Amino acid sequence: MQNTGGLSSHASLRGSPQQSSRLLGFCSQLATGQHCSPVVFPEKRTKGKAFHRNEGSTGSEDPQTTQRDEHKIDIGDEQSDLLGYEVFSGKLVLDKRRTKRSLDGQTSTDMSNQEAVDAKLTSKALVWGSNMLYLHDVISVSYNAGLRHFTVHSYPTKNKAFILSCFVKPQRHRKDFRFLASNPEEALQWVNAFADQQFYINCLPHPLVSSKKPPSDFVSSDFPFEAHVRCKNPPKMLVILNPRSGHGRSSKVFHGMVEPIFKLAGFKLEVVKTTSAGHAKKLVSTVDFSICPDGIVCVGGDGIVNEVLNGLLSRDNQKEAISIPIGIIPAGSDNSLVWTVLGVRDPISAAIAVVKGGLTATDVFAVEWIQ
Repeated sequence: MQNTGGLSSHASLRGSPQQSSRLLGFCSQLATGQHCSPVVFPEKRTKGKAFHRNEGSTGSEDPQTTQRDEHKIDIGDEQSDLLGYEVFSGKLVLDKRRTKRSLDGQTSTDMSNQEAVDAKLTSKALVWGSNMLYLHDVISVSYNAGLRHFTVHSYPTKNKAFILSCFVKPQRHRKDFRFLASNPEEALQWVNAFADQQFYINCLPHPLVSSKKPPSDFVSSDFPFEAHVRCKNPPKMLVILNPRSGHGRSSKVFHGMVEPIFKLAGFKLEVVKTTSAGHAKKLVSTVDFSICPDGIVCVGGDGIVNEVLNGLLSRDNQKEAISIPIGIIPAGSDNSLVWTVLGVRDPISAAIAVVKGGLTATDVFAVEWIQ
């Protein structure tokens, strides 16, 4: 998202010239998912010696080699901070079944033959066994109160060659990971650990509550403990959609690709489709900010972003107006602005950048004809 002035915690463009380049680079990495790992410079090594360096060592090593080895970073070393600090750890079982709804008793029976693996949630990734899911690809978590399982919703990127990453749009597809914890109490701890990392938690009722059983038939033993999930409030945003952008494909892009991500993140959206040129400017110049305190999302090309900016700057309460975050979803024929500002080219990555939040600074100037 972008902002022309001060801003809340969501993705935005904030006008601070001294930090423009630094924040711009940070948000570009945030949107593309490249900010989670530090830069590790490869060392110069000869062929055939890299994997056998420590074999047959007698203790008399070359001082230059020893000094060079001191700068190596072991990816498996927790002190290297490649995965950040640990938030929570325990045992998890990955449920690979396609069915998503089942009672907890059925889940325990079907998965009793699967062995639980060590798992931990860090500030940068979820690691279980030999698998890892980066948190910048995670959108939200779904949890049924009182059950042992929870589902992590994500949009991971397929690995592509770095040389092509600047020219090819990343391929992101939704992938849900359903985990089974050791007990309901530990499942709640896992969910609260995700909530502490500012993820939206979609709390679902217990299957018995959603069944046809009358509420009067429930007893206290049906729910051995009361679930307290620490969840952030869902953001409220105004979406301005230009249905004519991208040769008429913008509506399909938003409703088919972007809106599901916003709903997974718990966003409360007010969607308005423009009907003519200047509609977005007129709308933004008079809109009540109480319906979109967390930002305005522009879906279309560079033209609709230009209208929204002009509408905000034309308001009497300009200081308040420039504090409203502006999100950009590329769905037009010309999407130069979102690539220049956020470093993303596809609508899914742009939507994830809006969900994750962050600050991107940019300069805004006006041109006025004297004659």
